[in-house]
Amino acid sequence: MMDWTDLHYRQLARMISRHTWLYTEMVVDKTLIHNPDHDRFLWFPPEQHPIVCQLGGSDPDELAAAARIVAGYGYDEINLNVGCPSDRVAGAGCFGAALMLRPELVARCCAAIAAAVDIPVTVKCRLGVDNNDSYEELVRFVHTVSTGSPVTHFIVHARKAHLKGLNPHQNRTVPPLRYQWVWALARDFPHLSFSLNGGVAGLDGVVTALRADPGPLAGVMVGRGAYHAPWDVLADADRRVFGGSNAALSRRVVLDTYAAYADAMVGRWGSKPDGWRAPSLRTLFKPVLGMFAGEPRARQWRAAVDAAFKQGAGSVRGVLDATLHVLLPESLDAAPREEGDGGAAGPAHEALRTLQHWEPELPPTPEWLAVERELGRGAAEREGGMPAAEEGEAGSASQDSALTAADKGGAANLRSGAQPGGTGSETSTSGNLAQGPAPAGGAATPGDQQQQQEESGAACKDDGASHDESWVLVEKQTSVPLQGAAS
Repeated sequence: MMDWTDLHYRQLARMISRHTWLYTEMVVDKTLIHNPDHDRFLWFPPEQHPIVCQLGGSDPDELAAAARIVAGYGYDEINLNVGCPSDRVAGAGCFGAALMLRPELVARCCAAIAAAVDIPVTVKCRLGVDNNDSYEELVRFVHTVSTGSPVTHFIVHARKAHLKGLNPHQNRTVPPLRYQWVWALARDFPHLSFSLNGGVAGLDGVVTALRADPGPLAGVMVGRGAYHAPWDVLADADRRVFGGSNAALSRRVVLDTYAAYADAMVGRWGSKPDGWRAPSLRTLFKPVLGMFAGEPRARQWRAAVDAAFKQGAGSVRGVLDATLHVLLPESLDAAPREEGDGGAAGPAHEALRTLQHWEPELPPTPEWLAVERELGRGAAEREGGMPAAEEGEAGSASQDSALTAADKGGAANLRSGAQPGGTGSETSTSGNLAQGPAPAGGAATPGDQQQQQEESGAACKDDGASHDESWVLVEKQTSVPLQGAAS
């Protein structure tokens, strides 16, 4: 989320949770290539690890060039945005969700990024776009990208996107959630990892999704819920998701630590004779406003904060010192509420019935994928080896759990998967879908997809379609991914 899950919010989130993976706002490749002020977009304190940089773009060479710059800052992963439905991104920009219609191009982009850096590359996507929204088409997208690049982890926003007719806010709320499709992907691609995104607003929902047994999820990405109520979502995550001790002792302790960070950051990116500074005090204070969501007197405290700024507050610590007395001591000094536990996996329907949009019946495996898998298993058995999918399943059992916080460009994600430092270089042994089986059962053909692109206004002129070099965009779906094995 642009101007939401920024550097300063991520710093606050890390003070609350040690293990949640943090995602940047989406940074457009051309911004890094043509703007020399890389620090403003990419710098972060070392304590923000593990952290993922999300890139936007559709030209493999330019994405590779941007990825090299990103890698120089020490990020743990690079994520390609294939889910943003904004007109400026998916329309005029011809990337984001528009790339769901061009899986071969996504594969080339990811392969180019992976060849340029030594860190894992992941993809954030939707279920589909416009009328290209069948489960079979989603399977073909995942198959094409995973066989044409080293990508093994997909973060899936469990809604389709409308490229025309809905604004970004409506694209977060109007298309129905289909959580069961994400579990179906985990079933159909056991050698890949999938994280769930969309509609999960609290830690209880995260734990519920990660404990369920329809198929193992790598994590759950939480967006606006983690921004608007960071303490409620993240304060007990290290214990419930990762099985460790919580990082934060109380809201008061977190705010004291954050004030020291924020006051040192004022004006880091520049200042003017008229007193303007970037970042400003208000920008740095903004992430703190959700710390008391749902607490008594929270509204009165926010009003006192606004009054302090109008009276010319000179520092974040000064604003806190002048306003925290409005709140109850128990709101300031209470430790994180330890409700529930990470628990063992339970029956799918019992655990998942608390998720509002869960449907118990998973879509069937496409016939062509089942045939391809059986052919691969037979070939492996004849050669005396183990099929690729089974190797993936065996390897994943030993991976440690990790919590990630992030959304379309900035979020917190709870996921169970490899810790930072993995190569992300494993590839599937199956053939490239571009030369694979013909479409079946109502799936769109390449010609249908091109027509759909033109009708939606998202058709790209070329793989290297030009973008506004000044854009630094992030999908308007802020998310903090919480990833954990039993998270």
